[in-house]
Amino acid sequence: MTSDNVRKMIRKFVSQRPRNTAEIANWLEGMSEFANMQGDISGVLESDSSIVRIGTIRRSGISGREYPLSEWATEEWVAHHERAKPIKEE
Repeated sequence: MTSDNVRKMIRKFVSQRPRNTAEIANWLEGMSEFANMQGDISGVLESDSSIVRIGTIRRSGISGREYPLSEWATEEWVAHHERAKPIKEE
């Protein structure tokens, strides 16, 4: 499976709601066509201009992972769920 195909599948997966790196890795491991994928998931996500890192997950007991636990979403999701800027009264 090519990186472009992997990127498209991940883009579709994170378009539903933001996902962290561990969720994406587990989801990919469960897909038969991605079972043999060896690679840097964060690198694949960072190389896609339509997927953005929206935060970092910090939970106890998760240290020691080989990849950072970042939260990822599509630009469309972020734009749709972005809060309106408050109007300042003068």
